Amino acid sequence: MNYFNAFPKLKSSDDEIRLKFSNLNDFKDLCNLLEITPTHLHYILFKKAPLYKQFTIPKKVKGERQILAPIKSLKILQQKLNYIFSLHYTPRFTTHGFAENRNVVTNAKMHLRKKNVLNFDLEDFFLSINFGRVRGVLINHFDMSEDVATVIANICCYNNQLPQGAPTSPILSNMVCYSMDKAMQSVAKQFGCTYTRYADDITFSTTKNTFPKALAYRLENRYLLGDKIVEILNDSSFKVNENKTRLLDKKQRMEVTGITVSEKLNVKRKYIRNIRAMLRSIELHGIEGAQEILVEKYQKKHMKISIPNIMDVIQGKINFLKIVRGENDSIYGKLARRYNDIAEKEVFDIAKNQEELRKMYTWVVEIGPMVNGEFACMFQGTGFFLKGVGFVTNAHVVESYKEFNDPSEPYYIRAHKSRYNPEYIPAELLLYNKEKDIAILKVDGYTLDYGFEYNTINETDQEIRVIGYPNHNKGDSLASDQGRIRQYRNHYMPNTYNQETNDLGAFQERFIVSARIVEGNSGGPVINSANEVIGIATKGFKRLSESGLDEDTEVSIAIKIEDVIDFASNFKQTASV
Repeated sequence: MNYFNAFPKLKSSDDEIRLKFSNLNDFKDLCNLLEITPTHLHYILFKKAPLYKQFTIPKKVKGERQILAPIKSLKILQQKLNYIFSLHYTPRFTTHGFAENRNVVTNAKMHLRKKNVLNFDLEDFFLSINFGRVRGVLINHFDMSEDVATVIANICCYNNQLPQGAPTSPILSNMVCYSMDKAMQSVAKQFGCTYTRYADDITFSTTKNTFPKALAYRLENRYLLGDKIVEILNDSSFKVNENKTRLLDKKQRMEVTGITVSEKLNVKRKYIRNIRAMLRSIELHGIEGAQEILVEKYQKKHMKISIPNIMDVIQGKINFLKIVRGENDSIYGKLARRYNDIAEKEVFDIAKNQEELRKMYTWVVEIGPMVNGEFACMFQGTGFFLKGVGFVTNAHVVESYKEFNDPSEPYYIRAHKSRYNPEYIPAELLLYNKEKDIAILKVDGYTLDYGFEYNTINETDQEIRVIGYPNHNKGDSLASDQGRIRQYRNHYMPNTYNQETNDLGAFQERFIVSARIVEGNSGGPVINSANEVIGIATKGFKRLSESGLDEDTEVSIAIKIEDVIDFASNFKQTASV
């Protein structure tokens, strides 16, 4: 092999790479790991020609960001090292930048529906990580010899810093921040907060009404970090960009890594307007004409940057909107359809319509024993999949399984989609609260990514729809009844702890709907016009009278979906302590 033409990718298997990495002792071992000759590595490290090309790109807000892009031969080595590091290093769960299957959306989701959010940025993040810190983390984290760590640090650093633009810089920055992340998480836990970091963007959030002053506070028109955080930053040799420190509460539009986290994940309105404007430009002027307009705008702002293809720009923006708002979002669907029409092909696989989604996510729930080898349904209700939570129903639907189950004749829970799929699937009871009338199940084969979106906003006279399987018979279709929220009513729970009085006895606010909830529909979703779940159908009528009229003495009552979210969240927090 000519040492000027090393293989661009590693040919060894992952197991072979791990073995070589664990036995690194000297320069020759490193060359063997990187699958290059010693002469080749010497040439790259000590050649007099520049190893990096320097250029700038515009920042999102103001100014320019300096990028140092390695030359091809050095970049190949860094790409190999980056892959090798990825086999031996797993970022902490609080780290969402430069980590597999994590991104700005997963980062923002950790702070969804909190009452207070603190954001601050680390100043000159990559520039703050020097050669010594990189060499030190290689020695300490991987128990690497000093000589080998020195050579690898030389491959990865430039001018005594991590170059922003090198393939190895992101993963090395996470390694360097490992101890800081651990300390920050410990402080967050101490004060009842959630902590995450996305590259240089750090976020703390809490469900408490006031943000802990030990972590951050407001002084006149500035927000200052508390001593606890400052001490950790000083120990980690990082400084804060004070111009980007923000402490927001529920009265304001709370954002994390550019995504709104108040009630549901969302992008700024300007982002959607921008997509619509570009689509409109193509519809009016054609793709070539719209591209010329885009080029003209880019050249006015960024003289030195290459101009992307407008169709690629729009596709990327719509894809991001899908990730944030979900594939079932109506705005995403409309924009994706317009893009497909322009492209004259199905670039975006448009989500199913609302009725199809209801059939997919709303199931029959049955409880009963096995009699002579066959399931005997004794109780029936409805349940639904809620994204991020699981399979939700009422506690009273599964009460016979939980409260009266006889070990000698055990009851079982099974779920199915009636006429839409007759397959019966076993379900496991995970969470149960009789007074709140909430139960969360796990249905075999389905993950937390599956299900309806939800919305905690509800108000009197709001249009709603109750769906489910009332008085279910084999092969029935999904029932649906439209109505409105008529009234809010308190439900007393004598055995529930009241945080305000520090005593037993608390109230749960439920709402009455004009749509009919009939026996068997209990546990079904109450949805809004956007197909988002806002409540659980809980109490109503035994059956419809022969005349088709409801019994005068009954009303249809639903539990707010926010009670389900709080119930599930509290369990997760307790389980993680």
